[in-house]
Amino acid sequence: MAPVLLNQFRSIITSPLISVFCKKYEENEILLRRSIDTSICTVLIGLDSIINNSDLYDKIIDSITFSEFNKTVEYDAGKLSSINYSFEHEGFIPLNLIFSIKKGRISEMISNEVGVKSETANAILNFAVMLILSYFKKENQTANKTQDELNAEKKIILNTVPEGIRIILGYPNFECEETHYDSNTLVKTNSKTHFLSKIFKL
Repeated sequence: MAPVLLNQFRSIITSPLISVFCKKYEENEILLRRSIDTSICTVLIGLDSIINNSDLYDKIIDSITFSEFNKTVEYDAGKLSSINYSFEHEGFIPLNLIFSIKKGRISEMISNEVGVKSETANAILNFAVMLILSYFKKENQTANKTQDELNAEKKIILNTVPEGIRIILGYPNFECEETHYDSNTLVKTNSKTHFLSKIFKL
């Protein structure tokens, strides 16, 4: 079964947005795409770890309600059409609520594993959390619905997260599987692979 939630977030990211980010952060396109995908999956796993605490989940959603990012982000046919760079500083609050003291280590691990600058990894992680939470806010997504979707796609999401981050998030024994996309079907094999050797697709 195809990962519906994850693919929704992947489909939101447009090529023009990638080009703008590449110029702004002076990064290679492939590495920047990987950093976005890794950051989205990392935030989703972080949300999964706190989702049983409905009060905390609501607090995290509320933390972005009046943010500049949430007020100005626009979509066109399911694609991100307009944003501002307020996420660079607004993302810290929800990230700290989700990851607490692990946030800095996770950001640095994305930089090390993907190969982007520390500043880029930090900014893209902030972008990912604001994008995800703003999307959930606009869709009126409840904690229960989020939990069900994350449970259904957890292995696929973890498969995209680098080993170092999985360890930080409490999944040291997860065996990463090589994934192949065949039309709309996700076919897996049992062979392990290093994160940077995977084919990145949006």
